[in-house]
Amino acid sequence: MSEERTPYAPCTGSAADAWVDRLLERGRGPELAPMPLNTPLDGTHVTAAVRLTGRDRFHLARVLGVDLPTLEHWERGLGAPDGAAHALLLIALRFPEVIRAFSTD
Repeated sequence: MSEERTPYAPCTGSAADAWVDRLLERGRGPELAPMPLNTPLDGTHVTAAVRLTGRDRFHLARVLGVDLPTLEHWERGLGAPDGAAHALLLIALRFPEVIRAFSTD
């Protein structure tokens, strides 16, 4: 994805995608409003972080320091991020350009 375009593009798929669209629409600009560090995150937040950063799931998992199956489990609601991964997801939701700045090469 080019850096000139916003990384967020509304989806027309599942109900979860529609929920993510509504979540992102309530935010200001292409990111979400500030959230406290103790904000509980669920799969919708993980999906929103993937869409906001404009990176694929593999890239986001690498930045978070987890493997791809773990990230996919979080997206499906099987567990939730904690520790550094939780904090980095909050950063991804508020400042997606920070995550875009990291390369997995």
